[in-house]
Amino acid sequence: MSRRVAYALDRLGGKDLDAASVATALAEWTSVCHAPPARIRGENNDLNEFVAPFARRELERALRTLPRHLARELRSRVTPLDELYSAKTLPEPARRTGNWWDERR
Repeated sequence: MSRRVAYALDRLGGKDLDAASVATALAEWTSVCHAPPARIRGENNDLNEFVAPFARRELERALRTLPRHLARELRSRVTPLDELYSAKTLPEPARRTGNWWDERR
């Protein structure tokens, strides 16, 4: 994440959304997306139950909070990871949350 994005997050995000929390979420999302498919898809595991949804939700909040030009910069880091996660997981039609990453296993 660039300094410009980090600075904007610290200025615009408020107490519960800052550069440190978004950097942590990006690191966690990166780790999940690069994990082997069998580890992501396993039943009752922390990666797809907790880590992935919380990290991706935090990134989405940042993308919606940032001005367009800075969101585009962060999105350029997130989009390839989203594609990896989507390729390694399967849709779960019974689960409807409104967030595509929560509806995959």
